[in-house]
Amino acid sequence: MDKPKRKDLLDYWARNVCPNCEKAIPEGTLVGGSKKSKGGFCSLDCYAEYHELDLRQTAARVSAIHRRHRNS
Repeated sequence: MDKPKRKDLLDYWARNVCPNCEKAIPEGTLVGGSKKSKGGFCSLDCYAEYHELDLRQTAARVSAIHRRHRNS
């Protein structure tokens, strides 16, 4: 499945559909950021899978900062 663009995430939000697995999101289980433009997901697994690249890049930056701080 192609990942929708950020503007399409608003459409998924409005339809209460997970942009990762495209299943309906049960009421009360919406997972995601605090902004609608970042999407809403049916589970943490879908959130992590959808944002995997961003999460890996953030983890790499944090790790690099930690190494620099440890070595200073």
